[in-house]
Amino acid sequence: MKRILRIAIGVVLGSGVLVGGIWVLIHFLGDDETRYRGKPIEYWCGLLASQQPALSDQAVQMVDGVIIPYLTNQMFSDTNDSSMRMALIEQLNGLPGVHIIYTPADGRRVQAINDLSSLGPRAKAAAPALLQALERKDDLLCGPAAAALVRIQAEPDQVIPALIGCLLDREGRGRSDVVEALGKFGPKSKAAVPMLVGLLADRSSKDIIEAVPTALKKIDPDTAAKLGLK
Repeated sequence: MKRILRIAIGVVLGSGVLVGGIWVLIHFLGDDETRYRGKPIEYWCGLLASQQPALSDQAVQMVDGVIIPYLTNQMFSDTNDSSMRMALIEQLNGLPGVHIIYTPADGRRVQAINDLSSLGPRAKAAAPALLQALERKDDLLCGPAAAALVRIQAEPDQVIPALIGCLLDREGRGRSDVVEALGKFGPKSKAAVPMLVGLLADRSSKDIIEAVPTALKKIDPDTAAKLGLK
């Protein structure tokens, strides 16, 4: 009887250790929100508008000196995922009731750009890095970078040529996010009109079919009217 009791206790303890170990792995392997001095980016964005100069100055120093450099670095350098980590996540997610949320490197790089975009004009210092993403014609980053450059109100004279340069992907199809960004600049994007007219024949996706006429109407209403775009 005592032997059976010892075995039962051992099984219970072993199960507890196993469950505890899995719990630790789940929290270790899953996504953690990036924090800056213990606070999320939303906290520092909120402080930027504070009526208390000491707090707003602290937020400016954090955003300009820490957050923007971190995010601009992440968008280019965060390119690798640990194969061991990915394998563990795959195995654990196969267990009943386990769902580990993990963002791969590509998603983290895009999120870095989206976080920069959320800062609005405060993130103008990131414009050179975002322009570099366009110049590299990276299929992953071009669209988010184009949208971010509009949101941070980067200089049109610098942004528009870069947008035109990455308007087409490697297969010659239009990038709808880039088309939309050109449209946001209105008549200033007139140099893009010939390429946009050519993209009216691009039926590769619903997004591009909708984006091109919309952009043309904002950039060159006369040309759009002549083409019968409504």
